[in-house]
Amino acid sequence: MSDKEFGGSEDLSLPKATVQKIITEVLNSPSIRGEAGTQSMTFAKETRDLLIECCVEFITMLSSEANEIAEKEAKKTIACEHITKALEELGFSDYVPELDKVADVFKNSQVVSQDISVEATRERKQTKIEQSGMSQEELIRAQEELFKSAGEKYQSA
Repeated sequence: MSDKEFGGSEDLSLPKATVQKIITEVLNSPSIRGEAGTQSMTFAKETRDLLIECCVEFITMLSSEANEIAEKEAKKTIACEHITKALEELGFSDYVPELDKVADVFKNSQVVSQDISVEATRERKQTKIEQSGMSQEELIRAQEELFKSAGEKYQSA
């Protein structure tokens, strides 16, 4: 895979601050810290930059492979199963179970977010009607008067 395909490697990067935050979290995890609970390792800036380059190359390689798989299936959108197949074809099948877990969590969070959004919309609509303080008959009468008024304005114009 050449850099020409993706406009050159200088165009592709990851936010250094975000990568540094991930590195710090990993270095502070209990599995990395020493017995005394103190941080036992540091990460040089040059090493962080090398890690970013490796991550960009991995993402580029994975997305390219997934794109080829999607094209073979005559799909225009890369789906999770295309990423899974790409990982397996590139020799990273150990990552697939974790990817499946993360994908399931994401899908479930999207369903919950959508349910909350729909419920909030319903509540807002009910609240506007309830806040008017009018009965259903009064609301219908007011609507009929508005239609009549609009019709009269249309007729006179």
